[in-house]
Amino acid sequence: MPEIGIIGFERSGKTSLFNAITGADRPVGFSTHVEPHVGVVKVPDERLDKLSALYQPKRTTYATLQFIDIPGAGFAAEGAPDTRFLDQLSLADALVHVVRGFQNDAVPHPDGVDAARDIESMDLELAFADVALIDKRLERIGAETKAMKSAERETAQREATLLQRLREQLDAGTPVRAAGLSEEERRSLAQYRFLTERPLLTVVNVGESDVGEAASIAERLRPDDPPAGTEVAALCASLEMELTGLSPDDAHAYRGEVGAPEGALAQALRLSYSILGLLSFFTVGEDECRAWTITRGDTAPRASGKIHSDMERGFIRAEVVNWSHLLEAGSEAEARKRAQLRTEGKDYVVGDGDVLHVLFNV
Repeated sequence: MPEIGIIGFERSGKTSLFNAITGADRPVGFSTHVEPHVGVVKVPDERLDKLSALYQPKRTTYATLQFIDIPGAGFAAEGAPDTRFLDQLSLADALVHVVRGFQNDAVPHPDGVDAARDIESMDLELAFADVALIDKRLERIGAETKAMKSAERETAQREATLLQRLREQLDAGTPVRAAGLSEEERRSLAQYRFLTERPLLTVVNVGESDVGEAASIAERLRPDDPPAGTEVAALCASLEMELTGLSPDDAHAYRGEVGAPEGALAQALRLSYSILGLLSFFTVGEDECRAWTITRGDTAPRASGKIHSDMERGFIRAEVVNWSHLLEAGSEAEARKRAQLRTEGKDYVVGDGDVLHVLFNV
């Protein structure tokens, strides 16, 4: 299950967003928790809803994401990130940075509300953490090189050269995710789990009076040429948290009163999927309709391994149909007649929204 760390400076509304996304009821406010909150959320998917309506299965299983709400004290307004939380952050598959964009005299911002400034400050703090990690490793390489054999020394020197290059780019304001690394270089650095390499979703937490302008606020703060693996969204976390306690009809009516758009949280989840390079394929039947999470570019055998390792090991072929074609046809038999259900082999790259039936033998 992909794991996403929620970060942000104190009083940014991180826990409100965590509660809104996960349906939890964690207390919000200044320094209310010292340990991370963890919650699992189902990823809404209208495609799966429609497939379930067609098959009427015994159960419907959505894809899931795990969110970790890092305490605000982990990113105080001054200094580097608290080392207590760096290890946990480094294990996250992506980060969500909650940026304060609301005014509230009862919860004043120590430096005044300035979303652009806070985005830049967080970028610097993440970069500082990566630079500290690089410096520590470079110091160790320098101390150990003399005792190494020739081949080991060459490998260590190549690593040191790459790390020094990354350090210079970080000093110049370029995160690791935008450093232009080759696939081989990325593999060689996988052990480091750099924070600025993690995909990053910036969520601007606006006030309720600004929810109607959320899209334009996000657009103003989005870079002209955003690097891959980054996105910007805007929503009112406190409003979204309150709406989780209402019925769908009441929530819809209240959104209309305040001018809040539908699906703000669904958008945040969709963007989380996007920055991670994830997509969903489906398996369907009378027992279960289910969404499975894979990485964009995964082949049919690798995707089938998400269902069961035996399927990947003994993969023969897969019957594939796009979810929309299946709905239009009304049945797999009709989709086959229309030549929309086809057979694919081991080299097939699974597409977002594909419905798979895997044939295998072990």
